[in-house]
Amino acid sequence: MEFRRWYEAEALMRDLTVHRHEILAASGEDVERRMRSHYTEAAAILVHEKAEKASTEARRGP
Repeated sequence: MEFRRWYEAEALMRDLTVHRHEILAASGEDVERRMRSHYTEAAAILVHEKAEKASTEARRGP
C-alpha cells in the first residue's frame, strides 16, 4: 500500500483563469498527470504538498 498525502494543485489557463483542487495522491507527479489529463488546455500546472494545520501541532504541546 502506498503512502498518500494531500496536495494542492492549480491549473493556470491561457485566459488567466485558475482551477484549484485538493487531491489525495501518492506523489506530486501523479497529481500533475491527473491535472494535465483534466485540463488539457492549461498553460501551467502548479502542484505542492499541502501543509498540516498548525493547530494540530499546538494541541500536542511541548
